[in-house]
Amino acid sequence: MRNWPMASVYSVVVLSLAVVVWVDFRTGAVLLAAGVLWAALLRWRLSDEAAGLLRVRRRRIDLTVLTLLGSAMLVLALVVPHH
Repeated sequence: MRNWPMASVYSVVVLSLAVVVWVDFRTGAVLLAAGVLWAALLRWRLSDEAAGLLRVRRRRIDLTVLTLLGSAMLVLALVVPHH
């Protein structure tokens, strides 16, 4: 399967959304941030050809956006108080 990196990221995102809906918001949000950081890790480790649909722009831009977004989501998921 050529697009396994994107499929693995989508799997984490779907799982995290299910956790948000049926289990706990914070746990699901942390899992969602982990999925974005997983995408950043895959984009960093895989070649442009192997990254498949994770390759949107140049590697540096993709890594910067994914890392900043994933880190910001993780921080926000951890600092938002429980209700």
